[in-house]
Amino acid sequence: MKHRHPPEDKQGMWISGIHPARESLLARSSFIREMRVARDDRRVAELVETAMKLGVSIRHERRDALTALLGHAHHQGIALHMTEFPYASLESLFDRPSGEHEPLVILDCIQDPRNLGAVLRCACFLGAAGVVIPRDRSARMTDAVMKAAAGAASYLPIVQVTNLVRTIEDLKGRGFWTAGLEVEGGKSIYDADLDAPLALVVGNEQKGLRPLVRRQCDFLVRIPASGPVQSLNAAAACAIALSEVQRRRIAKRGAPLS
Repeated sequence: MKHRHPPEDKQGMWISGIHPARESLLARSSFIREMRVARDDRRVAELVETAMKLGVSIRHERRDALTALLGHAHHQGIALHMTEFPYASLESLFDRPSGEHEPLVILDCIQDPRNLGAVLRCACFLGAAGVVIPRDRSARMTDAVMKAAAGAASYLPIVQVTNLVRTIEDLKGRGFWTAGLEVEGGKSIYDADLDAPLALVVGNEQKGLRPLVRRQCDFLVRIPASGPVQSLNAAAACAIALSEVQRRRIAKRGAPLS
């Protein structure tokens, strides 16, 4: 079924899913304008109770009506109308059990909202633990991005940072290796060592990685081209690279690839 997209709300945006709703409510976010509920179980009831204590307006919907409102079905029966997107903190990514906080995707100034949404969608599908974006010179989380992400933001932590280079340094201090995706990178992605905790750094649509970010990466990797077109958009490059990372992780665990 083709879903109707809601009209753009110039004064806010919708986020959906149990985890994003819980995090926003626990933060007692002043950005919350309204809650829509299309599910009746213990987890949602707890969120509704919290919302009521905070004075948030609550409206019950049919599930298909909520799907039509949001433009996707990955809402888990709950959505919040927000004046701003509730970004996760970098520290929150490390509150998980070991092995569940990588790979990470770091986006160096992706400016097209549809590209950002497409990257979030493929990162979520291919098992990324989170996506980091810079505050400046980058697309922000908007309704357009949320639509392109097709519900990925309901499951994938998105961190907005002031200084991308400093964030990469922080991750390296936590044991991460940072691999920068470049058209003419040092090694083929298929030959590079991807076994360590990994942060994959993806550059801007036109200019690729900024020089300072490139120099901060531990190593550069390329996706070998077999045809006459010598470049990929950010979402496609990210999908190919993450797919190879996932393939290595699955093979290392000895699990079947299918």
